[in-house]
Amino acid sequence: MNNLIILGIFILFMYLLQYLFTFLQMNSFKKYFNEFIKDGKVAIGIKKGAIRAGSIVLFSVDDIGNIKNYAYIKGVSVFARFKKEDTFNNANIKDLDQELLKGLKLDKNLSLAILNARENFIKALNGEKIEMEKSPLQKAFGFFKK
Repeated sequence: MNNLIILGIFILFMYLLQYLFTFLQMNSFKKYFNEFIKDGKVAIGIKKGAIRAGSIVLFSVDDIGNIKNYAYIKGVSVFARFKKEDTFNNANIKDLDQELLKGLKLDKNLSLAILNARENFIKALNGEKIEMEKSPLQKAFGFFKK
């Protein structure tokens, strides 16, 4: 019985620790989002990863798509934080394509997240609905439902 109580306390502690780190990660997102929204529009791109690191990118853009700021996060754990870079400053988000990204030697999921942000920005300008990609777990459960 004593071991069961210790196990319960350990599980509760680990849950609270994960909650804390997730809270800190969301604050990192909020910080950059709030900073970028002051500059104009924010384009967000997401590429979820199953085994590989997933990526989220934020672009602060003006009305015609010129990039003012860029930040990204990539990782598989709650320890990842957003990093701000000036790689794309003064470029137009509509001009970002696979060839340009290959030249920058970015990892695959980060490149796909950038292309997703570009696609989302163009869809938003055209008034189209933006669909969220299913996570690998959602895809697996969808496979089993069929």
